[in-house]
Amino acid sequence: MYIPLFYVIILFIMKKLLLGITLFLSTVTIAQSVSPEVIASAGAHFAIPTIQMSWTLGEPITQTFSNGSATLTQGFQQSNISLVSVENLDPLIEIRAYPNPISDFLTIELSDNALNSEMQLIDATGKVVLLGRVTAPKFILDFTAYSKGTYYLNFKNENGSILHTITLQKIN
Repeated sequence: MYIPLFYVIILFIMKKLLLGITLFLSTVTIAQSVSPEVIASAGAHFAIPTIQMSWTLGEPITQTFSNGSATLTQGFQQSNISLVSVENLDPLIEIRAYPNPISDFLTIELSDNALNSEMQLIDATGKVVLLGRVTAPKFILDFTAYSKGTYYLNFKNENGSILHTITLQKIN
């Protein structure tokens, strides 16, 4: 029996088309979905119309890496917390530090009665990274050499008592 070439070509195309449709549909129907899940010892999620709060307990490593153009975060809960505070233990002392959070430079302005006080810059681990005596009512601290994180700026009197503490956040 003789089958014309035209029918052979049509059958060949139909087989390829049927195979292609079958493979496409199988990948579409079996594709996995990516939903946020975490395995932790405890956690919860609370929501009201204007606020949401989630927390987990037991994530051993949550770290963020950034090279300026891209950011890689690890862990389920990623925080974006900027803690900025001022603790004034002597109401007669006036000290302003700005901008806070800090990128590169921090400007500090002091009242005259804060001159000659000792200034300490302490990192989050408790290490004193800068120690000096205040001699001018306005000066600038260069933060470019310090890494991102939380710092505490203490001003002490001659007796070593803390007069004023400022919590600083270095953001880059």
